[in-house]
Amino acid sequence: MAGAVFAVDRAALMDHDHRRPELAVSLVNPTSSFTSSFTIGVDKAARHAYWLAALDDLDLAEWLSTFIPTHLYIGSEFCEHLLPTAHTLKKAIDRAQEIDCRVSLLTPIASSQVIRNLARLLSRLPDGSEVIVNDWGVGYFVKNHFARLRPVAGRILCRMMKDPRLGRSSNVFSFDPRPLATMFRRLGMERMEMDVPIFVDDSTFASLPMSASVHVPFSCVAKGRMCQIGSTAIRGPERFAVGRACKKECLKASAELKRPGMSAECRTFQLGNTIISRHSKEAFEVVKTAVERGFVSRIIAPGEAI
Repeated sequence: MAGAVFAVDRAALMDHDHRRPELAVSLVNPTSSFTSSFTIGVDKAARHAYWLAALDDLDLAEWLSTFIPTHLYIGSEFCEHLLPTAHTLKKAIDRAQEIDCRVSLLTPIASSQVIRNLARLLSRLPDGSEVIVNDWGVGYFVKNHFARLRPVAGRILCRMMKDPRLGRSSNVFSFDPRPLATMFRRLGMERMEMDVPIFVDDSTFASLPMSASVHVPFSCVAKGRMCQIGSTAIRGPERFAVGRACKKECLKASAELKRPGMSAECRTFQLGNTIISRHSKEAFEVVKTAVERGFVSRIIAPGEAI
């Protein structure tokens, strides 16, 4: 019976056509302009202006403005230094309740210290809150110590090759999450999150094994522990070293990556310890179609400009 969760329920998908997809807004800083704007939930023009400023894409802003946010994602799946403090999380929960949104905690690849920090944070989440899991150890920790919370398979667990610089000649861009279904089931996960594959088509989202959330308009190409942005101004042995003091430089600066004489279909950026790429217009249309057909039940968009 447990395995039935991971079968594609076509009847459920057809029923979903009559329900509005959810919209999650991802924030490192829950006191940003998104949560301070009372009009964002009720005024389409205000939502459009907000998304245009944050994402600099007229078509995407128009589309996202048709949805009222349902979830606030707090933290980061990329860096342990961007986990919220207990005080910040409390403020996020209070603000989310005021604007009728649910809070989900984003969690990164874990160290022992991250697990200790999460123990304090998870105890403060309301019952039934989602924990976006990007580390198998975190998933095990949530399942065994915080059964009242709902673990969600994050996009770093749902891996695929997503580097647009490889070009279409590469045959490594297919994505099949079904082999992960057993692990997801063991950890009590009933929802998965994914990036949009670099070369996506109409079949990409049609056979996912569970409820799916998709990130727009950026995909994670690769990540590590070394923060290139934060190390640029440093001289000596600490430059580009893991474990240097974090000043959260990634919240203030990013860099577009280009290779002389090479062109890519998607723009690529360095953001802290992570390389991300922006979807093409064609990929955006495929995502819209997948949402309209009910294959994607939640959209996730960053609420802060990179």
